[in-house]
Formats: sequence, structure tokens, C-alpha cells
Amino acid sequence: MPATALNTALFVLGFIIIVAGSNLFLDSAIWFARVSGLPQLVIGATVVSLCTTIPEVVSSATASLKGAADMALGNAVGSVICNTMLVLGVVLLFTTAEIRRERFLVKGTCLLVALLAALAVALPWGGDVLGALRGGSTQVFRIGRFEGALLLLGMIAYLFINYLEAKHERAGQEEEGEPRPTPALRAWCRNILLFLLGAAMLAIGAYLLIEYGQRLARGLGMSEAVISLVFVALGTSLPELFTAIGALRKGAHDISVGNIMGANVLNVFFVTGLAGTLSPLQFRDADLVRIDIPFAFLVTLLLFGIGLKRGRIGRNMGIALLLGYTAYLASLFVTGRAASL
Repeated sequence: MPATALNTALFVLGFIIIVAGSNLFLDSAIWFARVSGLPQLVIGATVVSLCTTIPEVVSSATASLKGAADMALGNAVGSVICNTMLVLGVVLLFTTAEIRRERFLVKGTCLLVALLAALAVALPWGGDVLGALRGGSTQVFRIGRFEGALLLLGMIAYLFINYLEAKHERAGQEEEGEPRPTPALRAWCRNILLFLLGAAMLAIGAYLLIEYGQRLARGLGMSEAVISLVFVALGTSLPELFTAIGALRKGAHDISVGNIMGANVLNVFFVTGLAGTLSPLQFRDADLVRIDIPFAFLVTLLLFGIGLKRGRIGRNMGIALLLGYTAYLASLFVTGRAASL
């Protein structure tokens, strides 16, 4: 089998393993949270949002430890763009999302702050910042361990805000909480095994994605940044896409746009922060910071403004997001960014 075909097959296998592993990991983690007696709203605000970012976390952490800084950041930023434009775009083709302004305001603001924080910590503040942003400077963009730790603090603050928000909503509900289950030993053993199996599959899938993604990029003459922005980001966002489609098939049309935006906050704070803390990131493709993070910020800001003004978003917004995502992908190739640096 030719090297390119083998690399592609193993790269796709990494996708499949990550999707399957993330489902096992998520299901078992939610079960543990429920038997612990946590309210359902708190589970959704913290446990679920953390678990759905595990594929991105493992992939970017693996890339960081292997010295692939562009893949580490590209996966995080690409996942934000993919979730916002592709996943949300597909959802809005089939349903109209009613905006709960208070929650949407909190999640949208947190995501905008997270993107600005990622941009700020990557800038060369000791040199010509404006020149670096314009592309007229040779200074590099990097996220060191200290900057990564700052992003992780942002994650902790975001989870605390989520907890307070969930607690406030819970207090405002009149319905009684669900009784705490008392599972049998067999159920404990089953979920512990599923949790460990899911975690192992995530690690294996992430290794295949990064290792053979790098090989595929070199073999096809493509940059690691574009491989991660497009293919790795799409692979690690598949659980969110399948979950959204599954909810639509079951008639669960009450999709909260704020939750999708909120999950993206962890893609910035947690994924990038952990990758930078594990190993300092120095980016070969400066456009990751100069173009892709600002692009994610502008798309979020546009969605944020329209959602708050109209109180709902539907099919027209979904079409616009999908067309915008297609144009973004095309620009990576038209501008020559796809070529290996």
C-alpha cells in the first residue's frame, strides 16, 4: 500500500476511534455525575462541556508534546470555527433556535473574552506587536507555560461562572430534583470499564490523528496548520455534530446556541492552555494568530449581535454560516496557506 494511502487510512481510523471513545467516555462520566447526586443542570454546565472537549484536549496535548505547535493551536481554533459555522449551521437548517438572552449574553461574552485572551497571550509584547499583526515583522508568536497557565485560570473562572449560572437556574425551578440513584456493583464495574476504555480510545485516536496527520501533511505538501484547522478540527468536532443530528432525529429541537458557544470557550481556555503548559508553543504559521483567531472572533461577534437583536436564529443564519465556512476553507487553499511552510 502506498505511503499516502496508509497514512490517510490510519488518519481516518484515528477519527473513528476518537468518536467512539468520546461517546463511551461521555456516557460513563455523566453516569458518575448522576450517581454522585449532582443536579442535572450542573452536570450539563460542567461535566458534559468538559467531556465534549476531551477529543480536542487529548489531540492538542499530544501535538504539543510531539513539538507540533501549529497542530496544537490549529486544532483548538479550528474546532471553534467548525463548531460555530459547520455544526451550528447544520442544526439551524432544520430548526429555529430561540435565544435565551441572559444565557446567550454570558456564553457569548465568555467566548469573546477567551478568543481575545488567546490572541493577547500569543503576541510578542516585547517587540513590534503591530508589525507582527500586519505581517511585516519577523517576530514569532508563541504561548509559553506561563501564558498557558493563565488560560487554564480562565477555564476555572468559566466553569465557576457556569456553576453559579446553573445553581441560579436550579433555584428558580419549582420542580423537585430527580432522586439520587443507588446503582448495583455491576453497574459500577461496567461504567468504570467504559470510562477507562473510552479514555484509552481517546489517547490512541489522538496519537493516530497527530502522528499520521503530520505524515500526511508532509506527504501531500500541506502545512500542519491547515491539516489541523480543517481535518483534525473536523474529526474532533464530530461528536458534537453527531449529537446535534441525533437530537434533531429524536425531535429535541430546543437547541441552545449559547451552549454551543459556551463549549467553544473550553476549546480556547482548556485546550490551548493545557497544550501551552505541557510544552511551550512557537508557531511556524503566524496566520494562526493573525487571521484565524480574529476570524473566529468576528464570526462569534456577528452571531452574538444578531442573536441578541432578533431573539432567534434559523435557516437563513444556518445557510450563511455554512457558506461562510465553505469560503473559509477555500481561502486556505486559494491563498496558498495549505502549502507546507
